[in-house]
Amino acid sequence: MTLQAIQRALYPPPPQPEIVPRSAWGAREPDHAAENEYGIATDATDPAWYVYPGDLALVYQTVVIHHTAARLANNQTMQDIQNIHMDRNKWADVGYHFAIDRQGIIYAGRDVGVRGASVAGHNTGTLGIALTGNFELEPPQWRQLRALQRLVNWLAYRYSLSHLAGHGEFNPESECPGVHLAQRLDGIADAAGLQRGTGGYVAPRK
Repeated sequence: MTLQAIQRALYPPPPQPEIVPRSAWGAREPDHAAENEYGIATDATDPAWYVYPGDLALVYQTVVIHHTAARLANNQTMQDIQNIHMDRNKWADVGYHFAIDRQGIIYAGRDVGVRGASVAGHNTGTLGIALTGNFELEPPQWRQLRALQRLVNWLAYRYSLSHLAGHGEFNPESECPGVHLAQRLDGIADAAGLQRGTGGYVAPRK
């Protein structure tokens, strides 16, 4: 029996943390004409916008942690992040499923029923969470870490996740989520009953 199965048997489910909905932070509507996520996919191997069919607990395996690391990191808003992703990266929407600001406020990003766009080559079956800040240069705020743990605990239970990884573990050319956040990931995974690393990833098939 896995640690997660033992925790499910012994403990009540973790509560859903408070999450600011897209409507409250002024999200733009997805752009299905976006250059790098054009159209609507009908199978998971197509790089277009892909809506997962069926039970999401059968889709997701891994939660992937990011930092935003932009110039406006200290006062970056969800609108800033979405604008960068849509206008510079040419994605259909914000790439992350959730983001956590320096005050520990959790924001809904891309709908969890839709494949994300934040882990090149490994977006299918991964949930993306970003913390605002550049954690190569500074440590995350304690409020962010507390909110991250609550969110990961809830997602792990809700979607029967098995693994937690930092972005750079999937894409080694990236320093994301920064050394000061990366060193926290073992403890966050352990507290949520998750394994560390990329071993849970399952490549999509036609």
